[in-house]
Amino acid sequence: MFHSTAAIAIATLLLASPAAALAHAFPTGTNPPVGSTLKAAPTEVVIDFTEELEPHFSSIEVLNAHGARVDKNDAHLAPGNAKRFIVDLSRLPPGTYKVIWHATSIDTHKTGGSFRFTVAQ
Repeated sequence: MFHSTAAIAIATLLLASPAAALAHAFPTGTNPPVGSTLKAAPTEVVIDFTEELEPHFSSIEVLNAHGARVDKNDAHLAPGNAKRFIVDLSRLPPGTYKVIWHATSIDTHKTGGSFRFTVAQ
């Protein structure tokens, strides 16, 4: 009985340790919104995350329907907000675009994903 009680106590301590508090950065919102159709082309893509990012190990790429990159390859954190990641866009003609993102939170956890938006005719 003592051994199982001790094992439970140790497991509880391990789960309550600071390492258990480490989190992954997941998107909480995007602009343009995921799956949206826009009347006017955006000038940037913005992704808000649940955790602060390490910008040197995070990225946003925007591709046109042919797979060509249409962003300015300048992904950066918003001034004063390490949870907001932005990339500027070249002038976008009507079409569907794919955003591919990779995020590394400041605690080094990595996440990634993609979404699409459309610029209407």
